[in-house]
Amino acid sequence: MHLIIFSNILTPRIKYIFNFIFKDILKAEVEFTGNSAYFLQSEHIKISYGDESLGEELFFKSTPLLFSNKLEEIKPKTISFGEYQVPFPVEQSTLPFDVFAASFFMVSRYEEYLHQLNTEEEFKPSKSYQHKWRILDRPIIDEWALIIKSIIRKKHPTFKFQEKKFQHQSTIHFSMLTHLPEGFLNRTKFIFSAVFKKENNYLSSKFDRLTGVGINNEQVLEEVNKIVASKKNKVLYFVDFPELPIDYIKINGISKHLEEQSVGLLRPCANNKQKMTEIKEGLVKLKKIQPVAIPLTSQQLEVLKFPICYLNILNSGITSDYSMGYGNVPGFRAGTCTPFNWYDLQLEKVTPLAVHSYCLTDHDLQFLPREAATEKIHQYIDAVKVVNGTFYSSWSLKNLSDHPKYKKLRLLFIETLNYAGN
Repeated sequence: MHLIIFSNILTPRIKYIFNFIFKDILKAEVEFTGNSAYFLQSEHIKISYGDESLGEELFFKSTPLLFSNKLEEIKPKTISFGEYQVPFPVEQSTLPFDVFAASFFMVSRYEEYLHQLNTEEEFKPSKSYQHKWRILDRPIIDEWALIIKSIIRKKHPTFKFQEKKFQHQSTIHFSMLTHLPEGFLNRTKFIFSAVFKKENNYLSSKFDRLTGVGINNEQVLEEVNKIVASKKNKVLYFVDFPELPIDYIKINGISKHLEEQSVGLLRPCANNKQKMTEIKEGLVKLKKIQPVAIPLTSQQLEVLKFPICYLNILNSGITSDYSMGYGNVPGFRAGTCTPFNWYDLQLEKVTPLAVHSYCLTDHDLQFLPREAATEKIHQYIDAVKVVNGTFYSSWSLKNLSDHPKYKKLRLLFIETLNYAGN
């Protein structure tokens, strides 16, 4: 037995969000139909989505968003639902709001597309609807999915959902260090690029060492690998390469410590052809230190713009991305802690790009007292555990060293691993 979904019009948006909620989050098999007679005769669990119910099925009243095939300026009305606000209110429905339109609005980042049509400025979390509705700190789509699951079980007690378990994935990012090349002319060009073009991190790494805060990437990688060796899930490393020939980059020692690790490319937002070239060159360099970096993964901690950033990394052959999150504010940017395929609102289609959303970074924790930071970690892990999602966190390798300046963050990283049960 499975779920059968009826709608008069089965748009790409409807199929996308119903598949995400029922297949990806709730692990149930789904069938779609626009044939009302076939639907009513079916012996499977019936759910309809539209203007009115057809019979005794679970009926969810629709709003126009999922029937549209274009990007339109909208300002969702809201109603209270428990302790927070929800958009797209409806009447005479299983739930008092269009949960599928609300979920699609968030996971597609609809408001960020609109924002970038009107301005070049960065989209700030404080301006998001999730912040206004007081749901940014919750994997709200997963919570709504569990409400729907409970409603189905109440009406159909014998229907079984597949089991889904909590998971944890830490990502750690760092920049490859450079060294002075051989030869006077090569050294002169190299220093020039460091001073004027800022194309390598040679001077910054030297300055860090002179001021006593520099770290040895190889040493910290070895230490981190020892910490996570006994854990269930390995970390995922993201590497940034300076814009220099691979011969100028220190890769031998790094390669040794990443041999059995999952590695991806830490990259800038590919919003122009130059950045596209950087990504492709970075992927070539990545294969020098990790020849089997497949599937190709990426992460950026700068401004994430839709759709240009995701379109360009797809065109670079990258199939998995860990950029969905706010680099300086904790929260669930896409409203979920379940990986999802990116839906491109300009092309109105599902893409092959798998998106993994982080909800917490070391930047969120570094200015908090240790006790408050620990509480924050527990808060977000608990929020994800409740819905059996995946907790993603993002860390800088430098902050995990044993240097006294980074002691607190190193301990918080270990606390995260322990509390997540890894």
